[in-house]
Amino acid sequence: MRLMLIAALSTLPLSATAQNPICAPTGEIVARAVEARKDGQEAPQAIKVISADMTGEMAPYEPAVQPLVDWVYTLDEGQLAEDVAGSYVTQCEAQ
Repeated sequence: MRLMLIAALSTLPLSATAQNPICAPTGEIVARAVEARKDGQEAPQAIKVISADMTGEMAPYEPAVQPLVDWVYTLDEGQLAEDVAGSYVTQCEAQ
């Protein structure tokens, strides 16, 4: 019985992180910010464009646009060749 309880409790963090509802939508914001930067768009314009698209199911994530875009624009140019959004989602889900 004790072993079953320990096994059940040890799986809680894993299942909880896999269902973190903010990681995928905010990862989309990061991906769009990376693309905007690669396309030569300035951060304020990227914030404006991405924020304008935050409608429907994405509307609750609009407040995250500005800090995420600001973060993306602090990354070194070389890091943009990597999967920034994928790494962001992985780290988000690990919390």
